[in-house]
Amino acid sequence: MSSYSFKRLPCITINKAKLKYNLQTLNEILEAKGMNAHFSTQAIAAYEPIIKIMHEAGIQNFADSNLDNLIKVKPYAKSTLLNRIPMISEARKVVQTVDISLNSELKVIFALSDAAVVENKKHGVILSVELGDLAEGILPEDLIDTIHQILNLRGIDFKGIRFNLNTFAGVKTTLDKLQLFADLAKQIEQRFDLSCEFVSGGNSGAINLFDNEEFPAEINHLILSQAWLLGFDTSNQFRIADLHQDIFSLYAEIIENKRKESFPQGEIGYNYQLENREFEDIGNIRRIILALGAQDVDLNLIKPKEKGIDFIGSTLDYSIYNISEYNREVNVGDLIEFIPNYVSLNRLFNAKRITKVIM
Repeated sequence: MSSYSFKRLPCITINKAKLKYNLQTLNEILEAKGMNAHFSTQAIAAYEPIIKIMHEAGIQNFADSNLDNLIKVKPYAKSTLLNRIPMISEARKVVQTVDISLNSELKVIFALSDAAVVENKKHGVILSVELGDLAEGILPEDLIDTIHQILNLRGIDFKGIRFNLNTFAGVKTTLDKLQLFADLAKQIEQRFDLSCEFVSGGNSGAINLFDNEEFPAEINHLILSQAWLLGFDTSNQFRIADLHQDIFSLYAEIIENKRKESFPQGEIGYNYQLENREFEDIGNIRRIILALGAQDVDLNLIKPKEKGIDFIGSTLDYSIYNISEYNREVNVGDLIEFIPNYVSLNRLFNAKRITKVIM
């Protein structure tokens, strides 16, 4: 493809029809299961044209780890959720900005309550529970005592509990983990004679377990990101239903196309990343340089759509590829298409130099 197809490069394209289909299909899957969900917008930095598409598709509940992003989605939202543990220093802003936050520390919850009282409102709190992934969360044995201490706080509305896997350690969401979590929810409801509004069973990693008859009925909520963005579950990277997995494409322009030696000439020291790299001498190779660098995205996390384009390395401004095994000719000004993953989407949507194009 020629670079003249786009006004500014590098750029990431968003297929509106496929995106809307994913959102509407997920809504149907959730409704059939009697589930609710908040849709996370942090990977797209709450990019407003996409938020508008989400709104058109019937999405009303939004989550994000960035308060400024949640301010952007507020006009489109029925409910907003801070999808991370708040800093105690931002308690007042959290209360002013969002309806609900995830929490695991009593000191922070006390600060949120004080801030909410000052603001003359109640702030919703979902307690995050540690179930093995070793990221955020209250230990299960401390859960009852924590709830006991927060139920009577003037500024806090206890909303329920959540666990989250597939994040830090990569522990999978399984039926055993879901049942353990459901049992905790039942214990809480019996102990305090209440009903949890949210028994939130994690993320996109739970969806492919919906059809299993052992899926706990107590689980009524998820926080979704990779499912609607990339069409797969986070536990096994399996496709969800017939969701699209190619909504996003990244394009970068070829700015140099030459044959060069594969092995550097001269004494090798450290490069810009303080790496002392090793090179394999495979002779003279076909190489291209793209106007896409490490300042834009982690180049190890994007994959060329076509085979035979092999990443060699980068600078902050450029990326370099071996195309000796590529089966067609390319010219300066042509575009190379990449498939971004979840983490690279976040970097790309936060990079000012990357143009965003709704197709």
